[in-house]
Amino acid sequence: MKRFILVLALLCFAILATAQIQVTQQFYNKSLYVPNSPILVKITIKNNSPAVYRFKLADNRMFSLRFEMKTLTNRILEPADTWKRTISSSIPIFYREIAIQPGEEYAFVEDVQNYVKITEAGTYVFECYFYPELYSRQDMVMKSDPLTVSIRPELPVPTAVEMLNPQINEILKAEKIPPDEVVRRTIIARQKGKWNEFFLYFDIEALLSQIPEKKRMYQKESDEGRRRMIEAYKSEVIAGYTDKDLAAIPSSFEILETRYSATRGTVQVLEKFAYSGFVMLKLYIYELEKRDDIWYIVSYSIQNKGTE
Repeated sequence: MKRFILVLALLCFAILATAQIQVTQQFYNKSLYVPNSPILVKITIKNNSPAVYRFKLADNRMFSLRFEMKTLTNRILEPADTWKRTISSSIPIFYREIAIQPGEEYAFVEDVQNYVKITEAGTYVFECYFYPELYSRQDMVMKSDPLTVSIRPELPVPTAVEMLNPQINEILKAEKIPPDEVVRRTIIARQKGKWNEFFLYFDIEALLSQIPEKKRMYQKESDEGRRRMIEAYKSEVIAGYTDKDLAAIPSSFEILETRYSATRGTVQVLEKFAYSGFVMLKLYIYELEKRDDIWYIVSYSIQNKGTE
């Protein structure tokens, strides 16, 4: 009888502790949304309990998360094909065990479009389901409060030189400017947090082709699949999952050298990154190609130049 009471007490304690773990979601870099645009959401896991909270987080977050999205008439949208393929695959699941101290939190950013198939405009309500022991343990799940998102009708498909500017609701167009000006505008856009302007002069397909596994996947995809891969790559850069040096924010920069022929160019930029007590210097070398009179950044490399 005493043993039963002890087990019951421990179970109650575990349930109470779990109830004090809060999972929340909020929009990250909120902008206008159309059916195929990224919907970036910041997921936060906060420990409000008096004890250390430990959970598993998969390197591929799809094994740790699920989003459920509904229309205002309570119709549930289908999961995205990418999420279904991932969950049904037999690939090994790599994960980290994370410990959060009392009062602390852990956060990361995910693209809801990778989890839910949104094919038409409308107003939707979605919730995030977090699985602290991975998706294989669906009996252990935590749910966030819902968020409401409005998906606008698809704009006319922009050309390769056009992107939407959500701040002023107009189309951005790449201009016929020299390579050094392309790089200058790109860096300034990153400093100001203007992601659409930042990506405007990047050839994302060329950047993807430099990653062997992504190149193979890209070549096998349909046109729609390639478009989704490009949007997913942008989301990963914004969230800091990939090419972190590309999206790093310099405190200042100086264009040192620009060389270009009729179709190819190179721009060298000394970028400075301010940290507590020191400034790190890095030489960024941007490679550009000219197509239809527009210069695009197709690759980059970095050389560390010490500190000051």
